Amino acid sequence: MTRPRSFSSREPSTEWRWRSLLWAQFVGLAISMTLCWHSFDEVLQAEKPVGFLVATWRLFQAFLPLAVLFTVGNVLRCERWACAMMTGWWYWIMVDLIVHQWTGMHVASFEVLRLLYEKSLSLLPYVHLGMVIRFGIGFATLLLLTQVGRIATRRIARRCSDAGNSLSSLGASLAWLGAITLLAAPAWMFWATVQSEMRAEPSRHALSVIGWPASKRSDRPTLLAKESTSLKLTNASIRRRTQAFRLNVATNEPEQRPDILFIVVESLRPELIDSDVMPNVNAAAENGLWMQRHFSGGNASSLGLFSLFNGLDAIWFYRSDVRYAPAMNRLFHQSGYECGFFGAANDWAAFQMDAFVRKDVYDAFEVSSYDGLRSDRRAIQASEEFLADHSDRRPRLAVLYLYATHAPFEINPLLQQDQPAASRNYSIPFGPANRESIWNRYRNSARTVDHLIAPLLKHPNRIVAIVGDHGESFLDDGTIGHGTRLSASQTQTPAIIVGRNVPTKKVREATSHADLLPTLLELCDIQTSSPMSFDGRDVSNPIFRPRVIAIADYLREQAILIPNEADLDPTFFGLQVGISLLKPHFQIIGTRSRQGDPRQFSHEELITHRQIARKYLDQTFPD
Repeated sequence: MTRPRSFSSREPSTEWRWRSLLWAQFVGLAISMTLCWHSFDEVLQAEKPVGFLVATWRLFQAFLPLAVLFTVGNVLRCERWACAMMTGWWYWIMVDLIVHQWTGMHVASFEVLRLLYEKSLSLLPYVHLGMVIRFGIGFATLLLLTQVGRIATRRIARRCSDAGNSLSSLGASLAWLGAITLLAAPAWMFWATVQSEMRAEPSRHALSVIGWPASKRSDRPTLLAKESTSLKLTNASIRRRTQAFRLNVATNEPEQRPDILFIVVESLRPELIDSDVMPNVNAAAENGLWMQRHFSGGNASSLGLFSLFNGLDAIWFYRSDVRYAPAMNRLFHQSGYECGFFGAANDWAAFQMDAFVRKDVYDAFEVSSYDGLRSDRRAIQASEEFLADHSDRRPRLAVLYLYATHAPFEINPLLQQDQPAASRNYSIPFGPANRESIWNRYRNSARTVDHLIAPLLKHPNRIVAIVGDHGESFLDDGTIGHGTRLSASQTQTPAIIVGRNVPTKKVREATSHADLLPTLLELCDIQTSSPMSFDGRDVSNPIFRPRVIAIADYLREQAILIPNEADLDPTFFGLQVGISLLKPHFQIIGTRSRQGDPRQFSHEELITHRQIARKYLDQTFPD
């Protein structure tokens, strides 16, 4: 019987050649089946007949790296290494499918490396039982298939080598490599058709793990970027804004000062402010200041809360001289207010929010580790006690941060009206088939929050602001959750202000979290020495002047600029730019749709896009 040779053998053994060849075929077929039948896509096209050209090209992509590894392994006499790398190619594709569906990013990308390096520990608390079970089962299944394939290919290879014909393994290898090469021929003959299909359904193609092919773009974004090189930030302009922000002080102490309750609800989307889902909040909105085209400061909690507490766009978040000087606390303290923070979570430091959410900038500060609805109830009770009427106390501002509407979405069992609803341990990531049940769970969670905060909305001497910290995607933009794309679903939230002296007004212009602080100061008749130090503006003003809003990205030094012009193409969501205030940089990248995808535009629109960028820089960094 021929035994596997050692690594020092000069010639590849017949058995090892057979084994690596069979293993390459096994892995290639496993990859092909996975790519053809996985259900992670928002629009699943697998049921449609797949043309011969596309089918051969998919197979070619799956087998090409395996053919390269097989050849290298035989030439360099390292078949064990080659087989291990083939297995790695299979695992890489499986993991990439899951990661890309969840985040919209590929494993082999700078964004994922940065996420793992900077934020992996802070994200661990959000891993729940449903995820662990799903990934555990998937990993165990993958290992089982690997072992079954390994045993089967080893036995077949041993039988083939026992026949004693060494030329048969060489001939089979050459025939296999030739067949893989021929698979590409039909696709190359009609490349435009194949390339179009790859862009339409990239997750069905093995080489999509390296981001190829990129989304189709014209050369206009590049042209636009070159035209915008004169739009530069300077250290001097940033220093002027920073100094004005830090030196801005309250200049009066009004006699009539209502209490303020700032309710921040995790991952709250604007569609939920509905009489069926959140009837109490909806009723309040109808009788208050309701911002109906509202955006968070960014696509993650840290950016959204920063913008709320400072009246600034979240592009300022990474400047520590701004982040550690929260304007809301400073200005309301100077106006005679006591400030309190009550949160149903305690992970502020993990996301760099302890700069403005920390004990020493509040008179009362109560947070706890997350414990489902019990955490929210404790936070609500603490805020009620802080705002309780006492004749001898000063006016108070309370920030109440509620967590129930963060995945996996906590629910009061008595308020599960939307059915079918997923269980708490639903699968993540999920596909289109599960979206409705998980969306129903999310709606039931929002209904639960509405029930919890209903008593807080009725105090006669109080102003209540209700916002989400950011949005949440349920495959709307091809991803799940938030923090990954500058899309409408991840950045739009409700924003409502109700209570004493608050006008009844529906604001249809674009507003952002940066507008909340200037508006609350005005409603409390608090004047400041430098009102222009804010990016935001008073929305309660009958003559509200809209501005270009900048929404920051959690994973990249980028933002999307949202103009207020209503006559733009409806497919236009915003202008994506690279921007940094640490090393001053501003560069136009291109336009994006509401799903956060690159968008084609006409040459005539170049002028409009340049005007948007210029308007934003002029309003943010005036001469």
